[in-house]
Amino acid sequence: MTLKTGDLVYLPSEIMIFGSFDDSGMIRNWVNLDKPSYGLVIEANWGGENIYHKVYTKGSNWFVRTIDAFRSYEKENKRND
Repeated sequence: MTLKTGDLVYLPSEIMIFGSFDDSGMIRNWVNLDKPSYGLVIEANWGGENIYHKVYTKGSNWFVRTIDAFRSYEKENKRND
């Protein structure tokens, strides 16, 4: 299922997230997550391509590879009334 703006996503440990690109397209300001985290999708499929999502996590906007971001689901509580 495709992510969209506003979705809550799970980010597993041991993935790289990064803050920007330089003029030549090289990644800058990167961090390897040492613990799983959650984030909020700011822009799904950033730049109109299915490569990166722009996600708010750890107090800033970061780019996350689309294959590293998983939609977080909340199970419905079904009750037998």
